[in-house]
Amino acid sequence: MKEFLKSNTVTYNLMSFTAFKSILVFSLLLEGPKSYKEIQDFLQNHEYLQETVSIDTIRIYINSLREFGCNITSKRQNGIAQYYIESHPFALKFDDAQIKNIIKVFKAISKSIDVDDLMALQKFFVKIADYVENEDLKTKLQNISPLSNIDSELLKNLLNYVRNNNEITIYYNSPNSGKKNITVLADKLHIDNGKLYLSGFNSEYNNYSSFQVSRIIKIVGVNIERKIISVPEITVGYEYMKDGSEELELLSCEKVIKDEDNKLTIEMTSRNKFEIMQRIMFHASKCKVLYPEDFRNYIVSNLKKMKEEYIERS
Repeated sequence: MKEFLKSNTVTYNLMSFTAFKSILVFSLLLEGPKSYKEIQDFLQNHEYLQETVSIDTIRIYINSLREFGCNITSKRQNGIAQYYIESHPFALKFDDAQIKNIIKVFKAISKSIDVDDLMALQKFFVKIADYVENEDLKTKLQNISPLSNIDSELLKNLLNYVRNNNEITIYYNSPNSGKKNITVLADKLHIDNGKLYLSGFNSEYNNYSSFQVSRIIKIVGVNIERKIISVPEITVGYEYMKDGSEELELLSCEKVIKDEDNKLTIEMTSRNKFEIMQRIMFHASKCKVLYPEDFRNYIVSNLKKMKEEYIERS
């Protein structure tokens, strides 16, 4: 280690090359059946080795792996023997309690990390799900991410458009008005209540809006010119009634400005009026909007409209 820190290079003095070559052979055979010639070529072209290894030496590596518990067998293809690993003792193993803790931790951190990092985590959980025997927990791991049911190509494109602040037209399946084209200046992708949203300036309604990504059927147009539209932030104050000893988990855009008598006064600041309304509606009867007056009226108007529509449909 001292030598490596001084020179920042790998030399023969820094490792057991017999062990190193055995590990390389192990990783190569995990990829699929390989002949002696393929193993020789791989070792010869390796950046740290670049040397010819005899077939007898390769046999030693394979037998060493067998001694460690690897079940290595061979089959012939076009008259050439190919070796592969049927099983090995190095597989990851998780018990049910560990998986439940992993899921718990993921749900906690997924609320605050970027979508790029969430994509990487999703790939990781899909991989480790292969090593879980409990089918119920396996399914939970495979679907743990809010991104699990979203087309990966659509997600990559949306991330790119958000980075460049592109104006895009999406074909969107609105829960209220059905399928239609909507043009939006892409600003951010974010998780809210376990769902992925695209937020940005909506030219149709001349406001900042959010759209559930799972409802985006496809992207039908992209304006490659970068546009910047300034949307003012809204600060809404609301009162929240605590229920006993419960702890309210604040969003990143919220802060408590008063805490007394099981009653919290919270300020939420966002450019997204829809996001604020969602938060207020999520709290239901525990929440009362204090200010500003125009937003109080907006909430009351929407609640009355919802009540009227509910009565009509009953």
